[in-house]
Amino acid sequence: LPVISYRGTRVAYMADLTPAVAHLPLAWVIGYDTRPLLTMEEKALLLEQAHRENWVLFFEHDAKNACCRLESTEKGIRATGIAPSFEEAWG
Repeated sequence: LPVISYRGTRVAYMADLTPAVAHLPLAWVIGYDTRPLLTMEEKALLLEQAHRENWVLFFEHDAKNACCRLESTEKGIRATGIAPSFEEAWG
């Protein structure tokens, strides 16, 4: 996945790995994924790194949420600081 630096923050373009905030839970993979178990493993590693390093995740296909950061919850890593536009994420 493309990861860039913007204003001192790493931003990951989530593409089809996590096309929307709703796809953040590990089991939510796209329907045409030919290796969903491998995708879940790779997604877990990426989300852990993104959470640890406080990345911003940018979603191409989410109609309401352009980007977010991550937090650890009892149900796993979830979205926090959801912003409807990339610009609003930096206020």
